[in-house]
Amino acid sequence: MAEERFIDNGDGTITDTLTTLMWMKEDSFQMLKKFSSYYHCEKVLAKLNGEAFAGYSDWRFPDKHEAFSLFEEAKVVKDKYDMDIHIDPIFPPGGGFSTWTSHKRGKFTAYNLSYSSGTGGHKETDENINDCVRFVRGELDAKRYKKRPIPQPKDVVTRGGGWR
Repeated sequence: MAEERFIDNGDGTITDTLTTLMWMKEDSFQMLKKFSSYYHCEKVLAKLNGEAFAGYSDWRFPDKHEAFSLFEEAKVVKDKYDMDIHIDPIFPPGGGFSTWTSHKRGKFTAYNLSYSSGTGGHKETDENINDCVRFVRGELDAKRYKKRPIPQPKDVVTRGGGWR
């Protein structure tokens, strides 16, 4: 039998055996029951690290390659709006459809990846319309996981919250 890619650790975390990254099982929308700006997510991250969520204090925003590594077109989970996002169903339904990443341009924009399309773009960091993050820890094992190119955004996500 083939090894499962994702393992539920039973403590609110998921281990990706392909990338060796550990993800929070819930995204920030599921944790907070609301969408959040990049800046609010930074505060949430500091709190989770201060409390050593699941015994770890090195949680962080994923970079865009790490975030994209969760996108699997053949997999489907329903987001908060009951629309399809393409991540493994080991992650619970009802979350946001995208994630903030650590890729920022200056102080005002950060890359936001959509799990409904596998594309993304820079959004203003003070936006909180449909925005959340799925925190990660560890380092991507480049020997096991060959970085797939991230598709170019189909639409530039702009202030006012462009739809996916």
